[in-house]
Amino acid sequence: MRTQLLLALACLLGEGMAYAQTPLYVAPGGSASNPGTSINAPTTLATALATIPAGGTIYLRGGTYSLSASVIIPATNNGTASTNKNVVAYSSEVPVLDFSAQAIADANRGLVLDGDYWHFTGITITGAGDNGMLLAGNNNIIEKCIFSKNHDSGLQLSRYVTSNTTIGSWPSNNLILNCEAFDNQDPDNEDADGFAAKLTCGTGNIFRGCISHHNIDDGWDLYAKSDTGPIGPVTIDNCVAYSNGTLSTGSTSGNGDKNGFKLGGSGIAVNHIIRRSVAFNNGHHGFTDNNNPGNIEVTNNTSYNNAESNFNFREGSTATFRNNLSFNAGSSDKSNGTEVGASNVWWKNNVSTNSGGLVVSSADFISTSPSVGKNTDGSPNLGNFLALASGSDMINAGVITSGITYSGSAPDIGARESGSTTNPGTYSLSISASPAAGGTVTASPNAAAYTAGTVVTLTAAPTSGYTFSGWSGAASGTATTTTVTMNSNLAVTASFTASNGGGGGNTLRIDDAATTTSGYCGADGSRQNSYSGADGGYYINLSNSASKGVNYSITVPAAGTYSFVWRYSNGGANVSTTARLLVNGNTAVSSVSFPKTSAWTSWTTTAAVTATLAAGTNTVRIETTASTEFAVIDWLEVTGNSPAAGTCGSSLLNTLSYQHGAEETAAISEAAKVYPNPVVNNATISFYNRKETRVAVKIFDANGALISNVSNQLYPAGQNQINVDCSRLVKAVYFIRVERNGNNETLRVVKQ
Repeated sequence: MRTQLLLALACLLGEGMAYAQTPLYVAPGGSASNPGTSINAPTTLATALATIPAGGTIYLRGGTYSLSASVIIPATNNGTASTNKNVVAYSSEVPVLDFSAQAIADANRGLVLDGDYWHFTGITITGAGDNGMLLAGNNNIIEKCIFSKNHDSGLQLSRYVTSNTTIGSWPSNNLILNCEAFDNQDPDNEDADGFAAKLTCGTGNIFRGCISHHNIDDGWDLYAKSDTGPIGPVTIDNCVAYSNGTLSTGSTSGNGDKNGFKLGGSGIAVNHIIRRSVAFNNGHHGFTDNNNPGNIEVTNNTSYNNAESNFNFREGSTATFRNNLSFNAGSSDKSNGTEVGASNVWWKNNVSTNSGGLVVSSADFISTSPSVGKNTDGSPNLGNFLALASGSDMINAGVITSGITYSGSAPDIGARESGSTTNPGTYSLSISASPAAGGTVTASPNAAAYTAGTVVTLTAAPTSGYTFSGWSGAASGTATTTTVTMNSNLAVTASFTASNGGGGGNTLRIDDAATTTSGYCGADGSRQNSYSGADGGYYINLSNSASKGVNYSITVPAAGTYSFVWRYSNGGANVSTTARLLVNGNTAVSSVSFPKTSAWTSWTTTAAVTATLAAGTNTVRIETTASTEFAVIDWLEVTGNSPAAGTCGSSLLNTLSYQHGAEETAAISEAAKVYPNPVVNNATISFYNRKETRVAVKIFDANGALISNVSNQLYPAGQNQINVDCSRLVKAVYFIRVERNGNNETLRVVKQ
C-alpha cells in the first residue's frame, strides 16, 4: 500500500519529474532487463555504467561480482566539472569486483577508467589478470577503494589508448584518496606494485592518505622510461608504504625491487613531491629516487627499519630535503641533493647523524612496534607507532616550509607532528554566496581538499538583478576575482547586492502603515505616532514582555537565502537590545541585535541578518526575547530574489492572525511541513504535537524504495523540528513520510 501511494504521487507530478536524476542500484544478481531505478530490482554494473547521467549515482550492493572480462568506461563516457558520475558502495555494504576468472595477461585489466569526472567510493577490486584498475582518464576521484591480489599493480595511472603519445593526452588531475593496495603479484614477481603512476602519466595527479603494503614489487612506482619520456610530477601526501617485497602469506621473490616509494627511473628528471609519508619494513629502500635526477621535494617523511637504505638518493640527485627522519636502516642513507638547514636526521654507518648535532634513538618515539589501521575516512592511523615522545629533540626542530602545517613554534622532524592525532597538511575551502540567489562562486583549482600553500583563485559571478559587492571571511576586496592561500581551513563568502530597490529583483519594504494584505500582518502591541521621524508617521510599540513580535507575510518565487533589515529606535534606559527572527514558526536567527540609540526619536537600522525562505508564502516574525521594554519598529526591508508582500493569514507552517493594536491567539497548524524545498544540503521537517507522541520520519525515492530512516523517537507536545541531511542524495524527487498518531503524512521534496 505504501509503495502504491508513493507511485501514485509520482505519477501526479507528471512533467515535474522529467528532470530528476534517480539513482541506479546494482547487485551481484542484478538483471540487465531491470532499469535499476529501484533497490528491489537492481540492474547490472555494465548497464548502470552505460546509462548513468552526469550527476547521477550508482549504488553497488554488497557481495561478490564475479567478472570474467574487463569493465571498460570509455573516453566518451564522462561526467562534468560540476557533476561527477558516482559509483558508491551502498550504505555500509562491501561490493567486491572479482576478476579471478580472467586469464593472467597484460590486456586483462579489471576496471579500465578512461572517462573523465568519475568518483568511485568504497569498492574492492581483486583477482584481475593485470592491473586491478587502469586509471587513464582525467579529473577522477578514487576514494576508500581496495586493490588486492591482482596480477599487476593494484591501481596504475597510465594511458589506455596507445595512440595517446603526448603528456597532454595522458591521465591528469586525478585524486587517489584514502585507498589501500596489498598482495598484488605478477607472474614474474617484479612488476606488481601497490600503486603506480608511471610510463605514460600526465600532470596534477595526487595520492593522499593511501596505504600500500605486502606487494611483490614496490609500494609506489613512478617509473619513467626513455621510450616515452618524462611523466608529469606526482604528489604523494600522508601515505604509508610497508612490507613491500613480501606478500602477507610470507612468500617473497628475488626479482621485485621491494621499495616503499620508488620515485623515478631511466635518468629522466621529474620534480615529484612527497610529504608527510612513512616507509618501514620494506625489502629494499624506504624512499628512493631510482635514478631520477630531478628536484624531488622530500619533506617531513619518516623511514624506519628498511632492509637497505631508509633514504636512497644517489649521486646526480638534485632533490631538496626538509625535516626528514631516518632510523635503524640496514645500510647507510644516501642523501645527495640539497638539505635545507639542519633539519634532516639521517642513518649513516649504522648511527644517527645530523649537521646540527641532533641524534635520534628509540627513546624519541612512543613506540617502534608497527601498527597500521585506518581512520573512519580510510586514511592511515598509526596509533603511537613512530609518534614522537614528549621531550624528543625532534619536536619543533624542523624548518617552516610551504605545504606543511604544524603545532608549536616550528614543524617537528619526521612525518608525525606531535600534538595532533593526524598528519596535517591538507585543508578544506568553504565557499558561499550571500544571498544565495545573488550569484555563484567558482574556485580554480577546484578540489575536495587542498595541500597547504596552494593558491586558489575565486571568481564571483552575479545573477541577473544583482551586483557583486565584495568578499568576506578569508578573502577581501571588491574585485570579482581574488585569491586565497591554503594554510588552514578557510571559509569565504561572496556578497551580492540587489541592483534596485523596487522588486523584480530585489528589495521589498514592508511598513507598519501598510494594509493587512500588503505584507504587514499586525503585532503584539500598538501602532502609534508619538515619535517624530517615523516613516509614514507610524511605528509599532510592542508589549513589554517576552515572545511579543511583529508579523509579516512574504512571498518568494523560489527557496533561497534572503537578508532582513529593520528600521527602529531604542532610546530607553532599561530596554532589551536583542530579538529573534522566526520564519514559518521556527527560529531562523536566534539573536538579532537592536543596539540602543541616543533617543526614541533617533532612528537607525539593524545590521542585516540572513535566513532561508521557502518557495511560496512565508510567515516572518521578529520577536522579543526578554520580559522588558524593547525597541519600537518602523519598517522591514527584505532583499533577495524578487520578494513580494504576501496575503496575511497564509503561510507554509503556522497561520498567525493579528489585528492592528490587538493581540489574538495564533492558530497553529498541526500538519508536517518541509523547508527549504527544493533543498541543497539540509532540510527541516516541522510539525506540531498536541501531546507527546512517537514520530517516525522516513525518506523514499520516487519509486517507493526506502532510502533512509531519519528518526523514530518520542517528541514532546508543541512545535518540533527535525533536521535532515540531504547532502548525499542525488538530484531527484523524494518523498518524506512522517508517521505519528496512527496517521501518515507524505511530503514531496526536490533535491537540487
